[in-house]
Amino acid sequence: MKASLIMLVSLLVASAAVVFGSFLLPDSYEVRRSILINAKPEQVFTYLNNPTKWEEWNAWNKEYDPTMIRLYGGPITGKGAHQEWIGDRVGTVKVHFTESTPPNELYYKQLTKGEEFETIGIFSLEPQEDGTRVVWLQKARVADDLYNKYKGFFRKLKSEAETEQSLLTLKTLLDPAAKEDSEAQIANRKGRS
Repeated sequence: MKASLIMLVSLLVASAAVVFGSFLLPDSYEVRRSILINAKPEQVFTYLNNPTKWEEWNAWNKEYDPTMIRLYGGPITGKGAHQEWIGDRVGTVKVHFTESTPPNELYYKQLTKGEEFETIGIFSLEPQEDGTRVVWLQKARVADDLYNKYKGFFRKLKSEAETEQSLLTLKTLLDPAAKEDSEAQIANRKGRS
Protein backbone atom coordinates (compact mmCIF):
# COMPACT_ATOMS: atom_id res chain seq x y z
CA MET A 1 0.00 0.00 0.00
CA LYS A 2 2.78 2.41 0.95
CA ALA A 3 4.69 1.62 -2.28
CA SER A 4 1.55 2.30 -4.35
CA LEU A 5 1.09 5.66 -2.64
CA ILE A 6 4.73 6.60 -3.30
CA MET A 7 4.34 5.59 -6.97
CA LEU A 8 1.14 7.64 -7.29
CA VAL A 9 2.71 10.73 -5.70
CA SER A 10 5.82 10.34 -7.88
CA LEU A 11 3.67 10.08 -11.00
CA LEU A 12 1.69 13.19 -10.03
CA VAL A 13 4.88 15.17 -9.34
CA ALA A 14 6.41 14.09 -12.67
CA SER A 15 3.21 15.00 -14.54
CA ALA A 16 3.10 18.41 -12.86
CA ALA A 17 6.78 18.99 -13.76
CA VAL A 18 6.06 18.22 -17.43
CA VAL A 19 3.03 20.53 -17.52
CA PHE A 20 4.68 23.41 -15.67
CA GLY A 21 7.92 22.88 -17.64
CA SER A 22 6.02 23.65 -20.84
CA PHE A 23 5.32 27.16 -19.53
CA LEU A 24 9.07 27.77 -19.54
CA LEU A 25 9.43 26.74 -23.19
CA PRO A 26 9.05 29.49 -25.82
CA ASP A 27 6.39 29.45 -28.54
CA SER A 28 9.06 30.10 -31.18
CA TYR A 29 12.63 29.13 -31.87
CA GLU A 30 15.58 30.30 -33.92
CA VAL A 31 18.48 28.37 -35.41
CA ARG A 32 21.52 30.34 -36.58
CA ARG A 33 24.65 28.69 -37.92
CA SER A 34 27.53 30.00 -39.99
CA ILE A 35 30.53 28.63 -41.81
CA LEU A 36 33.49 30.09 -43.67
CA ILE A 37 33.86 28.70 -47.19
CA ASN A 38 36.97 29.26 -49.30
CA ALA A 39 35.01 30.44 -52.36
CA LYS A 40 33.62 33.68 -53.75
CA PRO A 41 30.06 34.70 -52.78
CA GLU A 42 28.93 34.24 -56.40
CA GLN A 43 30.11 30.61 -56.35
CA VAL A 44 28.35 29.85 -53.07
CA PHE A 45 25.15 31.67 -54.01
CA THR A 46 24.76 29.47 -57.10
CA TYR A 47 24.10 26.48 -54.80
CA LEU A 48 21.63 28.37 -52.62
CA ASN A 49 19.62 30.32 -55.20
CA ASN A 50 18.78 27.29 -57.37
CA PRO A 51 16.46 24.75 -55.67
CA THR A 52 17.70 21.93 -57.91
CA LYS A 53 21.19 22.39 -56.39
CA TRP A 54 19.93 21.91 -52.82
CA GLU A 55 20.02 18.12 -53.15
CA GLU A 56 23.81 18.35 -53.55
CA TRP A 57 24.35 19.81 -50.07
CA ASN A 58 21.14 19.72 -48.01
CA ALA A 59 20.94 17.17 -45.16
CA TRP A 60 17.50 16.13 -46.40
CA ASN A 61 18.61 13.96 -49.30
CA LYS A 62 18.30 10.41 -50.68
CA GLU A 63 20.73 9.07 -48.07
CA TYR A 64 18.55 10.45 -45.28
CA ASP A 65 15.29 9.33 -46.92
CA PRO A 66 15.65 6.88 -49.84
CA THR A 67 11.93 7.32 -50.66
CA MET A 68 12.37 11.06 -51.14
CA ILE A 69 10.97 12.68 -54.27
CA ARG A 70 11.70 16.31 -55.19
CA LEU A 71 9.42 18.50 -57.27
CA TYR A 72 10.35 21.94 -58.62
CA GLY A 73 8.39 24.88 -59.97
CA GLY A 74 8.53 28.54 -60.85
CA PRO A 75 11.68 30.11 -62.25
CA ILE A 76 14.88 28.05 -62.08
CA THR A 77 16.55 30.49 -59.68
CA GLY A 78 15.69 33.38 -57.42
CA LYS A 79 12.43 34.84 -56.22
CA GLY A 80 9.47 32.62 -57.03
CA ALA A 81 11.48 29.40 -57.38
CA HIS A 82 10.12 26.62 -55.24
CA GLN A 83 10.63 23.00 -54.39
CA GLU A 84 8.74 20.28 -52.59
CA TRP A 85 10.12 17.22 -50.82
CA ILE A 86 7.96 14.17 -50.27
CA GLY A 87 9.20 11.07 -48.43
CA ASP A 88 8.59 8.66 -45.58
CA ARG A 89 11.07 10.37 -43.22
CA VAL A 90 10.88 13.97 -44.43
CA GLY A 91 7.11 14.05 -44.88
CA THR A 92 5.84 16.76 -47.21
CA VAL A 93 7.83 19.99 -47.15
CA LYS A 94 7.42 23.00 -49.44
CA VAL A 95 10.12 25.66 -49.79
CA HIS A 96 9.36 28.91 -51.64
CA PHE A 97 12.04 31.54 -52.35
CA THR A 98 10.52 34.92 -51.44
CA GLU A 99 13.44 37.31 -52.00
CA SER A 100 16.78 36.94 -53.74
CA THR A 101 19.59 39.50 -53.87
CA PRO A 102 22.53 37.83 -55.64
CA PRO A 103 25.10 37.17 -54.29
CA ASN A 104 24.23 38.46 -50.81
CA GLU A 105 20.89 37.20 -49.50
CA LEU A 106 18.18 34.64 -50.08
CA TYR A 107 14.91 34.54 -48.15
CA TYR A 108 12.54 31.59 -48.17
CA LYS A 109 9.43 30.23 -46.48
CA GLN A 110 9.18 26.57 -45.59
CA LEU A 111 5.92 24.83 -44.77
CA THR A 112 5.83 21.29 -43.44
CA LYS A 113 2.56 19.39 -43.81
CA GLY A 114 0.90 19.05 -40.44
CA GLU A 115 2.62 22.11 -38.98
CA GLU A 116 0.54 25.16 -38.15
CA PHE A 117 3.25 27.75 -38.80
CA GLU A 118 5.84 28.14 -41.53
CA THR A 119 9.58 28.52 -41.06
CA ILE A 120 11.25 31.67 -42.34
CA GLY A 121 14.79 31.10 -43.62
CA ILE A 122 17.51 33.56 -44.55
CA PHE A 123 20.90 32.92 -46.11
CA SER A 124 23.34 35.83 -45.78
CA LEU A 125 26.69 35.77 -47.54
CA GLU A 126 29.45 38.01 -46.23
CA PRO A 127 32.66 38.38 -48.28
CA GLN A 128 35.76 37.71 -46.16
CA GLU A 129 39.47 38.00 -46.90
CA ASP A 130 39.75 34.21 -47.11
CA GLY A 131 36.38 33.36 -48.66
CA THR A 132 32.71 33.80 -47.82
CA ARG A 133 30.96 33.55 -44.47
CA VAL A 134 27.58 31.89 -44.98
CA VAL A 135 25.06 32.60 -42.23
CA TRP A 136 21.89 30.48 -42.23
CA LEU A 137 19.07 31.70 -40.01
CA GLN A 138 15.79 29.84 -39.51
CA LYS A 139 12.88 31.12 -37.43
CA ALA A 140 9.79 29.13 -36.57
CA ARG A 141 6.76 29.44 -34.32
CA VAL A 142 5.03 26.58 -32.56
CA ALA A 143 1.47 26.32 -31.29
CA ASP A 144 1.15 27.50 -27.69
CA ASP A 145 0.23 24.19 -26.09
CA LEU A 146 2.00 21.50 -24.06
CA TYR A 147 2.57 19.00 -26.88
CA ASN A 148 3.72 21.48 -29.53
CA LYS A 149 6.08 23.36 -27.22
CA TYR A 150 7.95 20.15 -26.43
CA LYS A 151 7.80 19.11 -30.07
CA GLY A 152 9.27 22.52 -31.03
CA PHE A 153 12.08 22.08 -28.49
CA PHE A 154 13.14 18.76 -30.03
CA ARG A 155 12.60 20.02 -33.57
CA LYS A 156 15.02 22.89 -32.83
CA LEU A 157 17.70 20.43 -31.69
CA LYS A 158 17.21 18.34 -34.84
CA SER A 159 17.25 21.44 -37.05
CA GLU A 160 20.53 22.62 -35.48
CA ALA A 161 22.21 19.31 -36.35
CA GLU A 162 20.78 19.25 -39.89
CA THR A 163 21.82 22.85 -40.51
CA GLU A 164 25.40 22.17 -39.41
CA GLN A 165 25.58 19.03 -41.55
CA SER A 166 24.21 20.90 -44.58
CA LEU A 167 26.69 23.76 -44.23
CA LEU A 168 29.61 21.34 -43.86
CA THR A 169 28.52 19.51 -47.01
CA LEU A 170 28.24 22.84 -48.85
CA LYS A 171 31.76 23.72 -47.69
CA THR A 172 33.24 20.42 -48.90
CA LEU A 173 31.44 20.85 -52.22
CA LEU A 174 32.99 24.28 -52.86
CA ASP A 175 36.26 24.18 -50.96
CA PRO A 176 38.80 21.68 -52.40
CA ALA A 177 40.94 21.76 -49.23
CA ALA A 178 37.92 20.97 -47.05
CA LYS A 179 36.99 18.11 -49.38
CA GLU A 180 40.50 16.64 -49.10
CA ASP A 181 40.37 16.95 -45.28
CA SER A 182 36.95 15.27 -45.21
CA GLU A 183 38.11 12.41 -47.46
CA ALA A 184 41.23 11.93 -45.31
CA GLN A 185 39.10 11.74 -42.15
CA ILE A 186 36.85 9.13 -43.77
CA ALA A 187 39.89 7.09 -44.90
CA ASN A 188 41.35 7.25 -41.38
CA ARG A 189 38.09 6.01 -39.87
CA LYS A 190 37.94 3.13 -42.34
CA GLY A 191 41.58 2.26 -41.60
CA ARG A 192 40.85 2.01 -37.86
CA SER A 193 37.87 -0.30 -38.43
